[in-house]
Amino acid sequence: MTKEGFFVLVKFPKEWKLWDMYPESLAEIQVAGYEPGHEDASEHDRCGAFHWWLKNDPSEEKLVKLMRLAYLDPDRSMGADIRHYICKAKNYSDLVSRAGAGSSES
Repeated sequence: MTKEGFFVLVKFPKEWKLWDMYPESLAEIQVAGYEPGHEDASEHDRCGAFHWWLKNDPSEEKLVKLMRLAYLDPDRSMGADIRHYICKAKNYSDLVSRAGAGSSES
């Protein structure tokens, strides 16, 4: 499985790549853990990508992007849950809280 193939299979919104939020180091972990059938619950892989970022105390700039990505996620319930975690991040700010719900600007 390639990084690109995995990215498409688990339905990441294109903005993950456009905003440089799907680095090779994250892709390597996710591709290595892939087993056929995981795509049937692809929200788990996308959720894992959010948590990969959150455990590393992302900057305010990255949190803004994560907030926007949470609004863009195809699983609205999971996106809402991720937004809850983003609000608890060390670098959370008013700027992050105002991050354009669904905006595709970088």
